[in-house]
Amino acid sequence: MKLLVLLAIAAAASAADEPAELRTRAVALIAQGKYAEAEPLLVAVLATRGKELPPDDPGLSPDLRALAALYRAQGRGPDAEKIYLEDLQIQEKSAGLASAALLPDLKDLATLYASLARNTDAEKQYLRAISIRLDSAPDSLDLAHDYADLAAFYIAQKRFAVAEPNLRRAIEITQKQQGRDAAALVPLLDTLATALIEQKNYQPAETPLRRALSIAETASGPSHPDVAPRLDRLAMLYDMMKRYAEAEPLYRRSLAIWESVTGPSSQETATALDNLAVTLASQEKFDEAEPLYRRSLALHQTVTVAALNNLAMDLEGTGRDTAAERYYKQAQSLAERLSDHTMLAFTLHNYAGLLHRLHREVEAKRAEVRAKALENESAPARAPTMRQ
Repeated sequence: MKLLVLLAIAAAASAADEPAELRTRAVALIAQGKYAEAEPLLVAVLATRGKELPPDDPGLSPDLRALAALYRAQGRGPDAEKIYLEDLQIQEKSAGLASAALLPDLKDLATLYASLARNTDAEKQYLRAISIRLDSAPDSLDLAHDYADLAAFYIAQKRFAVAEPNLRRAIEITQKQQGRDAAALVPLLDTLATALIEQKNYQPAETPLRRALSIAETASGPSHPDVAPRLDRLAMLYDMMKRYAEAEPLYRRSLAIWESVTGPSSQETATALDNLAVTLASQEKFDEAEPLYRRSLALHQTVTVAALNNLAMDLEGTGRDTAAERYYKQAQSLAERLSDHTMLAFTLHNYAGLLHRLHREVEAKRAEVRAKALENESAPARAPTMRQ
């Protein structure tokens, strides 16, 4: 069975093992990311199966595809391509050139070629898969997925005008099969809006964004976290069109959802504050915008304190204690300027851990006492996780 199988026979774990056992062990190794150990087992399965079945038997396909997928996970694109092409030839000979049995290999080859920047080859596989699906299942959801995959491929190449009709076909089929309010339409409508916006077709983009928002509201309720991103996208479109008065209420709704779901101090809330403030300022509502800007700035600085802590702990973990101490002190200084007792206590606890490791017990104790006092002053609902 070609060179790969000959190599496998020499490297396989045990010729006496049953294929099912080898396959089970290989799957377990793959789940652990141990690809190099899984490879000889999968190839040994193929070697054994190759003795049991004719060389062009479709029964070999599952194991061929598994080996090809393993090669892809290892970044061995050319090796994966050989296996996929080998399996494709088996399917073509067994089922015919227009059989749906070819679709898994065609789709896998398409994504493989796209990852290797072989865009012409990738496009051919996508188009051939769609052609086969049109003959075998012209109104199926699988065909809608094929159109959506092809559109995503075009969007990755910034071929937005070519992506657009494929997205419209995917939407048409999906709503025919699942109804006009199907949740599966939301990502398709969102992507269609992206394709239109990238072509600067702002007005036509409003319709899919409004429809996606309506579906999300119907499915989940007007205050659900799934609704907030839809509000943001439509509001951003209005910003692009300078329709600030229409963007403002959408941003206000989004802000209320993010504050409720992720909390008043989250990164999502900070972004929502920024968006609303920009829209207010664009309408010259500067007095309303200023406190939102200030609150957003404080939240972004809090995120910076957390990031400084993370960097310090990483440096400490690799033995760069001097650098770690410098970043802990930066985090402490910023938290003090913000008067953020939660983040200051968090930083002091982390810094105390470093000081203990450096046998600077007096300084460590001082930091711990201060952190404890800050925690007693205010017990926040969502305190950061302390170092272990």
